[in-house]
Amino acid sequence: MIDDKKRVFSTSGIMGRLFIALVVLALSSCSRHNAGSGKARTAMDSTLVIAMLGDADYLNPVLGSSVTSSNIIGLIYPSLLQSEFDTATGLLNYIALEKKLRETTSGEAKKTPKGAVAKSWTMSADHKTLTYILRSDVFWNDGKPVVSGDFKFTYTLYGNPVIASARQQYLAELVGAEKGGVDFDKAIETPNDTTLVFRFYKPVPEHLALFHTSLTPLPAHRWKNVKPGEFRNSPLNIKPLGAGPYQLKSWQQQQELVLGSSPKSDLPKPGTIPLITFRVVPDYTVRLTQLQTGAVDVVENIKPEDFTALLKANRQLEIKTVGLRVYDYVGWSNIDQGEYHKSGKVIPHPLFGSSRVRLALTHAIDREAIIDGYLKQYGVVCNTDVSPSLKWAYNDRIAPHAFDQARATALLKAEGWLPGADGILQKQGKRFSFVLYTNSGNARRNYASVVIQQNLRSIGIDCKLDVQESNVFFENLHQRKLDAWMAGWAIGLEIDPLDVWGSDLNKSRFNFTGYQNPRVDQLCDLAKQKMDPLGAKPYWLEYQEILHRDQPVSFLYWMQETQGFSKRIEGEELNIAGSFYNIDDWRLRPSANIAQ
Repeated sequence: MIDDKKRVFSTSGIMGRLFIALVVLALSSCSRHNAGSGKARTAMDSTLVIAMLGDADYLNPVLGSSVTSSNIIGLIYPSLLQSEFDTATGLLNYIALEKKLRETTSGEAKKTPKGAVAKSWTMSADHKTLTYILRSDVFWNDGKPVVSGDFKFTYTLYGNPVIASARQQYLAELVGAEKGGVDFDKAIETPNDTTLVFRFYKPVPEHLALFHTSLTPLPAHRWKNVKPGEFRNSPLNIKPLGAGPYQLKSWQQQQELVLGSSPKSDLPKPGTIPLITFRVVPDYTVRLTQLQTGAVDVVENIKPEDFTALLKANRQLEIKTVGLRVYDYVGWSNIDQGEYHKSGKVIPHPLFGSSRVRLALTHAIDREAIIDGYLKQYGVVCNTDVSPSLKWAYNDRIAPHAFDQARATALLKAEGWLPGADGILQKQGKRFSFVLYTNSGNARRNYASVVIQQNLRSIGIDCKLDVQESNVFFENLHQRKLDAWMAGWAIGLEIDPLDVWGSDLNKSRFNFTGYQNPRVDQLCDLAKQKMDPLGAKPYWLEYQEILHRDQPVSFLYWMQETQGFSKRIEGEELNIAGSFYNIDDWRLRPSANIAQ
């Protein structure tokens, strides 16, 4: 049995890393508390409604990059593996189905359905070959079997430069990658439908090999005729064919997405709740009102100051928290994006190209004031992107950069930024003036951005604020069109940062800042040469020190997310893997059975 320090989840649900925000919807008129008919109440008893800040970007695992997309993709598509996060060490451990069944002792637990495609795996002695044995009883929703060829086919899509998946770095150790392009004929073999073999050009630690080879598959028979240049705009993206516990029923983009329990799913079983509606509600106040009135069942990121009034107004609600996996940051374009797009040349950004300037900006921001004013006890200052929850690798010797505007001013002066006639810093005739963008509907970031604007103005920096609709905002980030922005990351539970900080900007699709540091690249490579993850700790400690010094972004705060839940939900378990990792096991009490 799994002890209370560990929780099992499918790897397909942890790939999403970028927080996304959203679009608007009016207050629902079908509130459970206002529903006058038994018919309406019965409908709500069979439907879970989740209010989301923003819509999914894609329902395609090769393309999807938002948390919303990741949550939904994890319910629609099959996952190769299951894994568990050990909160005592901060290590992510993978589970073979056959091993899990052998270790299970109670009769009740033995009946637990299987939640992954892989039955077992074997790593070669030289750590260059990973062989999976797959189940033969898993089927796509159209009745076709899920086979090893689906995984090989999908990996060619992840690695196709025309498609430009954000997860190309996951293929970096496969045979051929060292020469500039994966040789898929040699790197991935499928001798039969239930055998899947990955070959690496160098020894790879088993935990990273499992992580990198467990990307979510697409059905090859459905996608094989779609050309790479048409992939992103294919109509199949809005008609996903999956094999998971849920399938898409309807999708009104920027309004709501409805999933229905998939009756034939064996991954691990059909979803317990008949219907799940993800409703796009970009305005925080509207989301809160809908939760209070019973129009929705779940709202994420409730402000701590709203707890008391919310719970007093509706005793059928409760607040739940999850671990430190999410952080907000202010991104500074380290390179001149205009020049990069025009010529491909990497030159420093005229405002943010110097690490000393970026350090000054971090010193100028009162992060503790943001925490005290908004997150309170649910926030902690963030130093780098390695979470304190990853205890085995976290560098607790790093002291946060203090709020010190005198220090910030001195650093800027040393870089040649001096006050102009209007009080705004200038250098060679250029004013230190820029627009700080963020996504709509995020009350926390709205609060923080105002504090940041005031902090920067007090040292002579003109920071204007602009809010963009979420899908536009994140598309601009992916296209590297913004100079300064405020966003957030939901980190992966394996430390694998090249997709965010790798110097190859064509492959590191999440490297929005354009940050390049050869030592970071080297440390990531050295860490991957250690077959035992604990042996890589010294490299990750140094990695954190470099980020702390270079400040490619201003890391703000880690958040213990606070989620509002209706008490009619049963079986929910929240942990660092996310609020919805076991959503297919949730149940709904009939409204009449909820204690008043």
